[in-house]
Amino acid sequence: MDHLSSLLLSFFDWLLEASMMASVLVGLILFVKVILRNKLSPRWHYMLWLVIIVRLLLPWAPESSFSVYNLLPYVRETLQQTPDVPAYPSAVSPDHDLQQHLVPSGVSEVKQEPLSSVPETKEEETPATFSIYALAFYVWLLGVACIGILTAIVNWRFYRQIKQRPVLTDSKMIDLLAQCKKTMSIKQSIPLVPTGKISSPAVLGFIRPRIILPDSLIRTLDDHQLRIIFYHELAHVKRKDVAVNWLMNGLLILHWFNPLLWYAYHKMREDQEIACDALALTFIGMEQKEFYGHTVISLLEHYSNIRPMPSLATLSGGKKQLRRRILMIKSFQKKSYRWSTLGLASLIAISSISLVNAKELTPKAQESAAVNMSSSTALNSAGLAKVEKKLTINELKLDKKIIASAQEELRRFLGDSKAELYEVIDTDVSPDWLLDNKNGKGRVAINKQTGQITRLEAVYKWNELSPAVKEAAINAIHRLDSKKPFTAETIMKEKNLSGKQQWHEWTLTGAGMNVILNADTLKVVGTSITYPFAQGDKKAAAAGLNALQVMNGGKPVPVAPDSAAHNYSNTSSGQSDVWRFSDKGGLYVAEVGAKTGKIRYIYMYGKRQANEAKLTPIPQKDEKRFYTKEQAIAKAKPMVKKVFGIDLTGYQVEFGTENVGYLVFKKAGQPTIEADVDRTGEFWSYFVIPANGMRD
Repeated sequence: MDHLSSLLLSFFDWLLEASMMASVLVGLILFVKVILRNKLSPRWHYMLWLVIIVRLLLPWAPESSFSVYNLLPYVRETLQQTPDVPAYPSAVSPDHDLQQHLVPSGVSEVKQEPLSSVPETKEEETPATFSIYALAFYVWLLGVACIGILTAIVNWRFYRQIKQRPVLTDSKMIDLLAQCKKTMSIKQSIPLVPTGKISSPAVLGFIRPRIILPDSLIRTLDDHQLRIIFYHELAHVKRKDVAVNWLMNGLLILHWFNPLLWYAYHKMREDQEIACDALALTFIGMEQKEFYGHTVISLLEHYSNIRPMPSLATLSGGKKQLRRRILMIKSFQKKSYRWSTLGLASLIAISSISLVNAKELTPKAQESAAVNMSSSTALNSAGLAKVEKKLTINELKLDKKIIASAQEELRRFLGDSKAELYEVIDTDVSPDWLLDNKNGKGRVAINKQTGQITRLEAVYKWNELSPAVKEAAINAIHRLDSKKPFTAETIMKEKNLSGKQQWHEWTLTGAGMNVILNADTLKVVGTSITYPFAQGDKKAAAAGLNALQVMNGGKPVPVAPDSAAHNYSNTSSGQSDVWRFSDKGGLYVAEVGAKTGKIRYIYMYGKRQANEAKLTPIPQKDEKRFYTKEQAIAKAKPMVKKVFGIDLTGYQVEFGTENVGYLVFKKAGQPTIEADVDRTGEFWSYFVIPANGMRD
């Protein structure tokens, strides 16, 4: 037990020293960013912050006379002290030892404490010094536990809420996302998930990323604006930003006491967004950069500051950085995201003076460093962050048996006994190596630490599919429309082997159609077909338009010519089989059960805009709840009864934690209703979830 305590306290010593050096590094990076503000591209402004992550991960570093920490001798010596290890022999007190060194050898009259009194002196002084240090250690440990648990709970709750939401199967949006993925050379499956929990588009997760879209944006933005959002969020995926956020957040939990590191994390997230803007603009094109800027401004009109979460990478980072983003977009050139000599030189210069320790460490500090090395093998095993690069399979430092196993797994996955892995993508902070086979058809992801296969991917053409898969996809389309021919233009098969919920799916996309199949059972996960309005279900259309008119105060809502979509999904959260109708701008939407003909969803963002047009704009974070729980039920009750046929008597109300205008009406054994209220007190959105989970 004493040995464990000694190791923990030694780790705490190392942590304090690393935190102090990282603080110096934060100041150095801020200085360089100010000096080279307009000369460094957004990519390099962001990459400079990654040096801090490397510095905090280093359990040991070589000494150098060029180290910036040589300028802080007093701080360095202070950090090198180890109060938990006695600096003197146990039989002699520090004062007694000091007297022996100062008294001349010829003087014998100096009065000294007898040795018998030494233990008593040590008993009085050493525990007092040790207790202060130990108290600081336990306060730090308590802070780590509290912040770590809070971070885990917040992210887990949000992930659980998003997991319960059905994946979008709208073929138009899926086709648009597929086009953006193809342009950016992203092969992995990335589902779209609608939600009312946040007000900004975001990427959730990095192993199996999802793009989260606020319900209001889905119905408000046109295809051009959605394309910009997709490029930005895919830029987060391509750059592995969520993984970086998790890594930095984990380090912040350990260094929670250091405000400079929290400030650095905040600035890093700002530069991360601007770097993503730059990467997205390289794919969008110079001619679209002005429209890109207008879209960002438009999003900020509805943006509210949500609690920062490492599992999320959002498009909008707040209004304070809007000026920087607009200036960057305005001055953007094609070379703005390329590698630059100045950027690389700055990164190397900062690394060369900050990732090495100060010269002339005292023997005591060297001994402490050795103890720290032995107590931080977990940190050492994490390795250093590396810039993304490609290797041949022979250059990968990985057990040949693991590579052979991965190749065999890929061959089974592809059904190709000759498939051969040859190239490795090693990303800077990704936990996986990505191993591609020669023809680019398949890919294997291997966890760098465990050596375990986490994911398999493959792309196909329609004529390469087995008859069973073709039949299942065609039957899925024919389940919605028996006369509709189907040939997929984009096909991917993906198998996830990590996490609690493993999955294996086909995603097939054609003109105005989309099918997702369970690859093991070929059961349908989701299907979507888009039609001209005149070809949609007449009864469903009439019910939807009537509900929209009622919600719109008796005024009819014109629908778009191609707005009829038949969507079906069958997931763990329930089944959905609905017709969807909307106006041209997507400001008014109605979803009607395909079997029951009941209204399942009403969206009236256009009415909300009209209601709030004369109100003074305020950030959503400053909005106050318009109703109490009782008032909310009383206000919503007549309309819910009239449109949905549901009586809210006996229902309970829950308010959104981030969006005060978001409410959930619940009652055991009865449908759940998610609703939104505007700043005038009018309800403009209702989403019904039947008690049996079947929205049909």
